[in-house]
Amino acid sequence: MNYRISPSRFFAVFILILALFPMISCEKESFVPALTPQLVEPQNLAEAEHMPREKAHMQDSTFVFDIQESYCTQYGVHLSVLIDRPENYSFKWAIDGSHGGHNSYTPGCVCGSTATVFITRLSDGMSIRHTVDLPNCGNDLE
Repeated sequence: MNYRISPSRFFAVFILILALFPMISCEKESFVPALTPQLVEPQNLAEAEHMPREKAHMQDSTFVFDIQESYCTQYGVHLSVLIDRPENYSFKWAIDGSHGGHNSYTPGCVCGSTATVFITRLSDGMSIRHTVDLPNCGNDLE
């Protein structure tokens, strides 16, 4: 039998080794499992009514958002969620235990005691609750 390697086969094997070498020599990042999210209990019955029901309500910091507050001229505040790619999330607002809409912002100026937003990631159903204190209704100048 002829055990000689022909130049064409040697070249093909050499190219294959060069192609695989960067994958073999790269530094691998160690796998760190994600933190286990904690279940969040609603603070009151009205809040529980507006909590997402698709999956268990989780509190975890796997996605980052910010609440922007714009103060209104008469009374109250307009709240909006600032998040990357908002089309990948669903929103539910509860204002003082009442339904407040499904947009990333409150419907106009709101006042009272608290506004709670439930942000649910559509890809896996993970949800985060955030509560904001609201200014009192009416004129504060009196």
